[in-house]
Amino acid sequence: MITGAIFDMDGVIVDNISHHLQAWKQLGQELGREFRDEDVNRVFGKRNREILRSLIGDDLPDEQLAEFGRRKEELYRGIMAPELRPVPGLPEFLKALKASGIKTAVATSGPIENVRFVLNGLGFQDAFDAIITGLDVRESKPDPAIFLLAVERLGLKPADCVVFEDSPPGIKAGKAAGCRCIALATTHTADELRQYEPDGIIKDFREITVAAL
Repeated sequence: MITGAIFDMDGVIVDNISHHLQAWKQLGQELGREFRDEDVNRVFGKRNREILRSLIGDDLPDEQLAEFGRRKEELYRGIMAPELRPVPGLPEFLKALKASGIKTAVATSGPIENVRFVLNGLGFQDAFDAIITGLDVRESKPDPAIFLLAVERLGLKPADCVVFEDSPPGIKAGKAAGCRCIALATTHTADELRQYEPDGIIKDFREITVAAL
């Protein structure tokens, strides 16, 4: 029986891949580089420093990577702010989970500033029992560390939890943690996600019920 639901943020709580891509492009322009959609998509779901190393190379010092990452997130929040809205069906689904006594958590590689921006902007401040960000674990997805920590903070076991993810690294991490994994076809198509063998694929939260868990 599922007693815990763990949500990635980008592409799950908000459908925001296009906004992130726009922010990466703007950062690239500021740096005099071209960041292509396909190059960002290939590593989307990882931490900014890993994305930047993939886009720019491994020779940048950590301090500069951190500075570029902060700037990208500033750009993203400015782009996203006027269009901030939840993935369809999520508010109702969260209420149904609470009514059923299912604990909830956010587990995202994104920075805490983005988490606050999204949750406060959507009125979800009290919607989750635990919040885990990339600062809480050293390993990035597809390593299961972030989901294992979310399970621990909910006081549950992995087999009791379902993870909602949109990216291949996230799906791999959820499954490696021993959780069930439902994929959202927001950032990637259902056909692209199917090869990673999630337990289910949905377009948005209007396609799932608590009873289906």
